[in-house]
Amino acid sequence: MFSWETWLREVGLSGAQMKVRHVFNEASLCIDAAIAGQGVMLAWQTLAGDSLIDGRLKAPFRHWAKTGFGHYFVTSPARRETKVVAAFKAWVRDEIAQTMRQLQ
Repeated sequence: MFSWETWLREVGLSGAQMKVRHVFNEASLCIDAAIAGQGVMLAWQTLAGDSLIDGRLKAPFRHWAKTGFGHYFVTSPARRETKVVAAFKAWVRDEIAQTMRQLQ
């Protein structure tokens, strides 16, 4: 969804290229490879947050690049939102907010 070029541009290295790279089609496999010491990676904070917080991963640079991507809740417009769905959405938002606070 985003590439090293996105991050390199954000840190002022536009035009630089990563010549050696591995490509994973599943983010969790990439995270596992980085935890195993097989290289560095780019990851969304929401996916790598717990591994960063508990020390399994380290962020070598404290620069976060904005990708323009986000997370969305999608529900049917034909159905009214239930209390259970509203509670779930509130819980997810709270969990993400707590993780983001810990990463700062």
